[in-house]
Order: sequence, then C-alpha cells, then structure tokens
Amino acid sequence: MKRIFILLLVVGTMMGCANTFSEEEGYRISLINYSFPIPKNAGELKPEACTDEITKSAKYKLKNIGGENHEGPQTHYLNEIHEWGWTPIDEESSELVRYFSKEDKTVCVVFSKHVIDVFEINKDATSNENP
Repeated sequence: MKRIFILLLVVGTMMGCANTFSEEEGYRISLINYSFPIPKNAGELKPEACTDEITKSAKYKLKNIGGENHEGPQTHYLNEIHEWGWTPIDEESSELVRYFSKEDKTVCVVFSKHVIDVFEINKDATSNENP
C-alpha cells in the first residue's frame, strides 16, 4: 500500500508540472520566424495546418500565457515582441488575437489560456479574415 501511494504521488507530481509563463526565463526564436520571440520554456505542440492565408504555423504550450483568467496575453510578452522589432497592427487585433508586422512579414498570434498559436500570414492572400 505504501508503494502504491508513493507511485501515485510521484506520477501526480510529474503530471502537474507544467511550464508556466515567467518573464525571468527569457525568450527564444520561434519555429516560423527567426526574429519572432517565444517564451523560452514554452513546449512545442503539433501546429495547425497551413492554408492559402497561412504560410507557416507553430503551436506552443505554456501555462497561463493567456493570463490566469484568460483575460489576454501577458503584458511582458507583448512588450518583448515589440522590443524584437515587431509593430502591432491594432486595427486587425483583438484581445486574444494579435497581429504584428516587421519588414515584409505579418504574424498572427492567437492566445488561449495555456496555448499560443503563431501564424505567418501570406501577404499575397486575397482574404483578410482571421485564421
């Protein structure tokens, strides 16, 4: 009985350990664009399929990246994106869907509570809808 309890405790601890957004961890380059930052401790997930409007996509899991109460992305992360040279496109953005541009590239970031979807938008796409 004691062994079962210890096994359950160890397994439960490992399953509960998820990387949480932390500005102290720093940032790294994203899989879709070398100049777009992703929190260093974000884990990679299988991305969404590309479409005519999306040329590249990446998906990352990180606890509370969309805020503890799903109120939107962490301010420090948005500031970091700006520091890496990306300009927000406010007229196309909402609280949980943000667009950024740099040089001739446009990136869309969709935030959920624990997941970030990052899309590089096809500049030649005729549709102007959100992914």
